[in-house]
Amino acid sequence: MSHMPGPGDSATWPACCGAPGDPRCTDVEPRDEVKESQDLLAEIREQLDRAETAVFRRDWPTYRIAMLNAHDLAGSLWS
Repeated sequence: MSHMPGPGDSATWPACCGAPGDPRCTDVEPRDEVKESQDLLAEIREQLDRAETAVFRRDWPTYRIAMLNAHDLAGSLWS
Protein backbone atom coordinates (compact mmCIF):
# COMPACT_ATOMS: atom_id res chain seq x y z
CA MET A 1 0.00 0.00 0.00
CA SER A 2 1.59 3.30 -1.06
CA HIS A 3 1.16 6.64 0.55
CA MET A 4 -0.08 9.51 -1.60
CA PRO A 5 1.19 12.96 -0.62
CA GLY A 6 -1.43 15.13 0.97
CA PRO A 7 -1.76 18.59 2.48
CA GLY A 8 1.20 19.39 4.71
CA ASP A 9 3.52 16.81 3.17
CA SER A 10 6.75 18.32 1.88
CA ALA A 11 6.09 16.82 -1.55
CA THR A 12 3.12 19.16 -1.95
CA TRP A 13 4.97 22.34 -0.97
CA PRO A 14 5.61 24.89 -3.71
CA ALA A 15 9.15 25.41 -4.95
CA CYS A 16 11.33 27.81 -3.02
CA CYS A 17 10.17 31.28 -3.91
CA GLY A 18 13.01 33.22 -2.31
CA ALA A 19 10.88 34.59 0.50
CA PRO A 20 12.92 35.96 3.39
CA GLY A 21 13.11 33.52 6.24
CA ASP A 22 12.08 30.48 4.19
CA PRO A 23 14.49 27.79 5.44
CA ARG A 24 14.20 25.90 2.15
CA CYS A 25 15.71 28.81 0.25
CA THR A 26 18.91 29.33 2.17
CA ASP A 27 21.76 27.46 3.77
CA VAL A 28 22.56 30.41 6.02
CA GLU A 29 22.26 29.79 9.73
CA PRO A 30 19.82 32.12 11.48
CA ARG A 31 21.44 34.95 13.41
CA ASP A 32 21.85 34.43 17.11
CA GLU A 33 21.20 37.97 18.32
CA VAL A 34 21.78 37.08 21.97
CA LYS A 35 25.25 35.67 21.24
CA GLU A 36 26.11 38.61 18.99
CA SER A 37 25.00 41.06 21.69
CA GLN A 38 27.01 39.27 24.38
CA ASP A 39 30.11 39.27 22.16
CA LEU A 40 29.73 43.00 21.45
CA LEU A 41 29.30 43.79 25.15
CA ALA A 42 32.42 41.78 25.96
CA GLU A 43 34.43 43.72 23.36
CA ILE A 44 33.17 47.05 24.71
CA ARG A 45 33.98 46.01 28.31
CA GLU A 46 37.48 45.02 27.21
CA GLN A 47 38.07 48.49 25.76
CA LEU A 48 36.61 50.21 28.83
CA ASP A 49 38.86 48.14 31.10
CA ARG A 50 41.82 49.14 28.92
CA ALA A 51 40.80 52.80 29.20
CA GLU A 52 40.42 52.57 32.98
CA THR A 53 43.86 51.02 33.37
CA ALA A 54 45.32 53.75 31.19
CA VAL A 55 43.77 56.47 33.41
CA PHE A 56 45.43 54.99 36.51
CA ARG A 57 48.74 54.94 34.66
CA ARG A 58 48.16 58.46 33.29
CA ASP A 59 48.64 57.00 29.81
CA TRP A 60 46.42 59.44 27.92
CA PRO A 61 47.13 58.23 24.36
CA THR A 62 46.10 54.67 25.27
CA TYR A 63 43.04 56.02 27.11
CA ARG A 64 41.92 57.97 24.05
CA ILE A 65 42.40 55.02 21.70
CA ALA A 66 40.49 52.65 24.00
CA MET A 67 37.62 55.13 24.37
CA LEU A 68 37.48 55.65 20.60
CA ASN A 69 37.39 51.88 20.12
CA ALA A 70 34.54 51.55 22.65
CA HIS A 71 32.68 54.37 20.91
CA ASP A 72 33.12 52.72 17.50
CA LEU A 73 31.95 49.37 18.85
CA ALA A 74 28.88 50.92 20.44
CA GLY A 75 28.15 52.80 17.21
CA SER A 76 28.30 49.57 15.24
CA LEU A 77 24.85 48.74 16.62
CA TRP A 78 23.25 51.33 14.36
CA SER A 79 25.21 50.75 11.19
